[in-house]
Amino acid sequence: MAKSKDGASSSPDVERLHKSLVSIGVDKEAAKKLTASKSLEHVVIPIYWKEGLESRAHSFWLMKLPEFLKSFTKQFPDGEVRWDPDYEGAEPAEDIAIRVQFNVQEDDQGDHWRPKQTLLDDEAYQKMLERSSYKGTKPVAAHLVVHGR
Repeated sequence: MAKSKDGASSSPDVERLHKSLVSIGVDKEAAKKLTASKSLEHVVIPIYWKEGLESRAHSFWLMKLPEFLKSFTKQFPDGEVRWDPDYEGAEPAEDIAIRVQFNVQEDDQGDHWRPKQTLLDDEAYQKMLERSSYKGTKPVAAHLVVHGR
């Protein structure tokens, strides 16, 4: 990858990644650190899939994020993807997280609910995760880059 004057990587892939990070609300400084990292091709992030009370995390390469966001919006147009370092927990997360959830809907009484995913939705999502999941060695967690550990 080519380097710019300020030391950050500059390539169409890195620019797409930076744009994707900012589009889901990642802090600009954190996005800059991630995309400028020498270990960028080895940085992994967790994707959390919440189903009822159970949360499952799947890690994949950060460089796959633009592809993931694109495929997610194609397969689940009613869903939303957000940056969420806390992921609705009482304690801050140890890692940087991307949360996947479906839009909140409102019924006639004004109650909010999230529609339960169908079996087809879940299968399509799992296939997409398999395509995006990292399979390499020596992954570097995103928070290690952002927090400089």
